[in-house]
Amino acid sequence: MNPADANFPMRVVSEDIVRAVLGSIWGIKVTGLENIPLEGPLIVAANHASLVDGPLVGSVIAPRRRPFAMGKKELFDKPVLGWWLRGIGSFPVDRRGDATSAMRAALEVLTKGGCLYMAPEGTRVKPGEKRAPKAGVAFLSARAGAPVVPIRVLGAAEFPRRFPLEVRVGAPLAPPKSEDRETGLAYAKDLMERIYSL
Repeated sequence: MNPADANFPMRVVSEDIVRAVLGSIWGIKVTGLENIPLEGPLIVAANHASLVDGPLVGSVIAPRRRPFAMGKKELFDKPVLGWWLRGIGSFPVDRRGDATSAMRAALEVLTKGGCLYMAPEGTRVKPGEKRAPKAGVAFLSARAGAPVVPIRVLGAAEFPRRFPLEVRVGAPLAPPKSEDRETGLAYAKDLMERIYSL
């Protein structure tokens, strides 16, 4: 296990619970785990259709990597939920204001050689909807020299009616060669196309 990842006791216990509950009741199908590098800075980027996505992805890619993750600031304002989110390696991002502190925290994870989980679309997107991805994933990838692994989650939007849940992991995408906004938006668009093609 990469020592720079979110290897917190609460995280390990939470993963076990998620795998046990979702796996025993709904079933979980996972393909492509070998595409996740074991070492070095890494971003895992997934589609986001449900609150189930993050816990599901985090639980199935461990113990290869345990990514840190951004979460909307409002979730951290709730005492118990905020305590748990911090305990598993999440940190808040202000989606309506200044996201500088969240980007700094994300960059710190990557420059230390850790893994970061991101949803490039920035919010939940239902099947059939389209939302332009944000360039933040490209900026962080370029600045830290971190490859990005595309991940598609299937069934979470229909949860709890869908059996089984499925996680497909694609081949890593090399960092963009530039940090400029135009390059970043094009990179993010290509990344989302790769995710939805899995």
